[in-house]
Amino acid sequence: MKKIILTAALLVFSSFSANALDRSSFAIFDLTAGLASNSSVFGASAKEENYSADTDDTLVETNTDEGVFTESFSSQFIELGIGRWISLGYEHTPDSISTPQNVANEGMTNEATVQVDFNDMNTTYLKLNIPGGGMYIKYGNVETDMDIKETVGAGVYKNTSVSGTSLGAGYQKLFGESGFGFRVEGNYLEFDNVTVNDGDTTGTIANNGKNIITASNLEGLTGKVALTYTFGRNN
Repeated sequence: MKKIILTAALLVFSSFSANALDRSSFAIFDLTAGLASNSSVFGASAKEENYSADTDDTLVETNTDEGVFTESFSSQFIELGIGRWISLGYEHTPDSISTPQNVANEGMTNEATVQVDFNDMNTTYLKLNIPGGGMYIKYGNVETDMDIKETVGAGVYKNTSVSGTSLGAGYQKLFGESGFGFRVEGNYLEFDNVTVNDGDTTGTIANNGKNIITASNLEGLTGKVALTYTFGRNN
């Protein structure tokens, strides 16, 4: 991603003559801030491996599951525009994206629940405007923290971070000569696989074996509507 951004910036700067820069050193730049409302659908597959508590560390049971859930959340973003066609952006999601709670062995003495919050999702992206009508495409890197909440056993699944990529397209419109505008956008998100354990790597906590959970096929589709304001607009 850093190489893509650097290459794009060099191409833009190389396309401007010295005379243009003399007219105004910062004429090619603008700054856009935005507030967005997002509606998303996410899906994932999970595998849980349960090991024995004895020293031979035997795999006793493997459980697999997959699911889909929807969630709505707000986000904030800021972009540095370089000329008319390229912008470098950063988007922050202050809201938690929460999965539904999954219940196993409901009503039994060994009932267990698990639920995951994705906190502080941040996206760094490159945005390319398409000439001739307000359309644009985006590509970015995504980082978020996973807070795993489980109510069974003595072990604790530690929080972990997960990264991925985002690919999107949208339409933007400015209102007259003012700096205000709006956007409608769609994005596809794909995250790396994640493996966590309950901290009981030796099988000695409460005489239980260790448990390992692997999440894969973490992906989502997000629809966005945003209100923007551009400072120093150059288009």
